Amino acid sequence: MKITKKVQSILLPFVLLIGVTGCMNEKSSENAILTYLEETYNETFEVETFKEGSTIFKNMYGADKVIVHPKGKPEHVFLAGEDRDHEGEYYDTYVLSKWAVELTKKFETEISTILPEEVEYRILLYVEDGKYDSTMKEMSVFDYFTNVNNDADVVINMAVKKSSPPDVTSYYEPVYQMLQLLDTLGVVSYGVSIGFVDSNEETTDYIRTSNVNNVPWTNFDGKVYGTIMVDEHANITDSNQIKDYYEVIEE
Repeated sequence: MKITKKVQSILLPFVLLIGVTGCMNEKSSENAILTYLEETYNETFEVETFKEGSTIFKNMYGADKVIVHPKGKPEHVFLAGEDRDHEGEYYDTYVLSKWAVELTKKFETEISTILPEEVEYRILLYVEDGKYDSTMKEMSVFDYFTNVNNDADVVINMAVKKSSPPDVTSYYEPVYQMLQLLDTLGVVSYGVSIGFVDSNEETTDYIRTSNVNNVPWTNFDGKVYGTIMVDEHANITDSNQIKDYYEVIEE
């Protein structure tokens, strides 16, 4: 059906109004989340991405949320948003982000010794909601595991740059040693996830945000030759067993 100029002139203000209202609602929601964070942690935060939730079905699809970091600390990227079940209440994963950074820095020397080549990695930490809160901001992750809760999942997420498909056999022993390193934490679940990525691909921001982007190496927006993904359930007792966990990514 052809829309006349007269009808278009009537519809246009409504379209523009919807667009402006949407932007205003987004900004209002974003500001509310930032206000919650600043009052909770007494810091200034910078929003990287705003993700609009469902207005009607929040408990099913989630409410508005942001990917954010403290000003000047982009490595502390985390999620925050409105609670899907309680309007006007908010959640965040800031404490988990701080602990993940602490773990990453703690194991820098060990990982560089295990795998003495240039790689990009971040240690990811997952803990069930309700088992940590903002009052633990200054607590060490190691104190948390020892004295509060060890029901956590810790993963080394690593990008290894290659100009051609890797000689994966040379990574069996390093992966085995990294699993042993994680085992010393005494947590319930742990694992290693390595993506063998073409050397021309950019992985820095992917690794930095890997605790919030939920994008596996198989869905990485770039050329990946293959992956090694293995966790404690594999019961690895010999490095040669790692070969069963190498997956070639088809072109």
